[in-house]
Amino acid sequence: MAIAGFVTGLLGCLGVLGIVFGFIALKQIGDRGGKGRGLAIAGIVLSCLWIVGGGALYALRDGSDSGSSADGGRTPGVSASKTKEVDVAKMKVGDCINDNSGATTATEAPVEVESVKVVPCTGPHDGEVLAVFKLPGGMLPSENQLNQLASTGCKQRTESRINRDPAASSLTTSYYYPTLESWTSGDRDVTCVAVSATEGKKLTRPLRG
Repeated sequence: MAIAGFVTGLLGCLGVLGIVFGFIALKQIGDRGGKGRGLAIAGIVLSCLWIVGGGALYALRDGSDSGSSADGGRTPGVSASKTKEVDVAKMKVGDCINDNSGATTATEAPVEVESVKVVPCTGPHDGEVLAVFKLPGGMLPSENQLNQLASTGCKQRTESRINRDPAASSLTTSYYYPTLESWTSGDRDVTCVAVSATEGKKLTRPLRG
């Protein structure tokens, strides 16, 4: 019985039996005499160590699994799906945007826009900001003059960048420029945006090259 207690103590899955057999062996040795007391005690000790160690290992694994699950829940969602609405004056180079006003459809007539949504460049978007510059001050230009200044300035600043992209033939440039009203308030910013040359088609990746 003492050997049974020692052997079951060595087998982690039978640790409880090791304790039981060990105490039975000690009782029998005490009643009848004989060898094996050391083995019985060793079996009890080993069984206790297996039980304590197994419990600690389970707790560690359980905590580790919980952490992974939490990280897995956070990691893919936040950066990949995060969007924010910004004033058109706050757009910056590298921003990818969605504009429900239709201002990024290069074939449409100019429309007045107050804000756009900045979205991940790896998902569908209307355009990618390639340049931001200021028009020179001076007398209030006409609507046509503002349009022409913005168009020319954006072409100069974005043409080479667009041409480096493998899909350059399917891209064109749209732009945001001051309204006559915002001009009188000091607005001189022009924002140049790469968009699809196909009406209504969205971009699905950042520009390359």
